[in-house]
Amino acid sequence: MELRITELSSIENPREYAVHEVDDLRHLLLSGGQAECDPRRQHFYNLTSEKNAYYIHISPISGNVILLAKWLRQPSECYAEAETVLA
Repeated sequence: MELRITELSSIENPREYAVHEVDDLRHLLLSGGQAECDPRRQHFYNLTSEKNAYYIHISPISGNVILLAKWLRQPSECYAEAETVLA
């Protein structure tokens, strides 16, 4: 699924990630980022870019985004290499 926000939507940063991280998330959401719904929680999403993954909540009332977690995304080649080493 593709998630997209408007220029007027705000992004809350309660964990105080670096400003450039929030800017990267904003750019991703403005251009339309690939996301998966959290199957256990409504309005929560895993959003991925080339380098990062984000866990966000989007308010169904205001449309504002809350950045809950951010981590570096591992390329799929890393998993294939790890399986080879462990086998």
